[in-house]
Amino acid sequence: MKTYLKNIKRIFDYTDKSEYDFILNQSERSEKISNVMFEIFKKQLKQEDFMYYPNTKNFKEKLCEFYNVKNENLFLSDGSDVGIKSIFETFTTYGKVITSEPSFPMYQVYCKLYGCQYYGMHYKEDYKLPIERLLMLDDTDTDLFILANPNSPIGDYKTFDEIKPILDTGKMVLIDEAYIEFVENDDLHYNSFIKYIDEYPNLIVTRTFSKGFGAAGCRVGMTFAHKDTIELISKFRQMYEIAGVSLKYCEFLLDNYNLVDTYIESVKEERGTLVSLLKENGFDVIDSQCNWIHFNTTDDNLKTKQIFDKHKVLVKYCELPHDNRKSWCRITIQPNITEQEFIKELL
Repeated sequence: MKTYLKNIKRIFDYTDKSEYDFILNQSERSEKISNVMFEIFKKQLKQEDFMYYPNTKNFKEKLCEFYNVKNENLFLSDGSDVGIKSIFETFTTYGKVITSEPSFPMYQVYCKLYGCQYYGMHYKEDYKLPIERLLMLDDTDTDLFILANPNSPIGDYKTFDEIKPILDTGKMVLIDEAYIEFVENDDLHYNSFIKYIDEYPNLIVTRTFSKGFGAAGCRVGMTFAHKDTIELISKFRQMYEIAGVSLKYCEFLLDNYNLVDTYIESVKEERGTLVSLLKENGFDVIDSQCNWIHFNTTDDNLKTKQIFDKHKVLVKYCELPHDNRKSWCRITIQPNITEQEFIKELL
């Protein structure tokens, strides 16, 4: 037995979401696609999708066309977190993993599981993270840089020119683009680092169907990299990467991308509107390039909790660096959220 496992604590979330009218705590899509379109999808399902192991060939071809890559550049996984786990399995050898702090909690979990040295560089008081501060941590022991871009939970986005100095170190660099679709001025591929994977063999990019595509329950993630890098990561491929039904729904979303695009654009518009309204009404707000924002009040969101509890709104309350308040509200943005009674009452 690996004795160090006893010191690693994992958290299970068993929140009964059926008790709430608004599910806004985990960046999931809560607005359903139309009943007409969902019925069209259901008619595509066959018993064989449940009976037989999935054949991912056609789905991978559509993904490669959508992201403008070759099949040799793609690693499919059961959620992007499994892709990240496979990257740890491939490229870390008990060395340093450098990332931002705070960031996606699984980075630190995987560091513990694989015996890596976790180095999280804290954000400055203005919630900015200069890349040169990350580079100060780099040395011969560095196995991997990880940057969620945009970051979770702060929500800032960094351009290629900002991150290029890290790529130029030659160390393996993972860019986690779970929320990339919500960055302003995104035209599907403009803000993504995927287009640089052939130029930088040390660059790895992860994407997911959970956020912008609104299919968190499907657990489908993608890893993109130079073909030599993917060949190595693929040594850790699961026997069958994803479930057949998940494959079918994600393929349906690719074929009907207007359903995804309309949702994303609505979220970005509502995010801007809500940020403006909160600021106008005296709230402290940390805007983001993701599908959520953080806000707080002088009473540490006491009134917010009362209003949201009354309207059965599930959100996340957390601490943020450089602030002694304990209950910053992280709220997932949904289409028409500013028209909801709980927001009107809050304002």
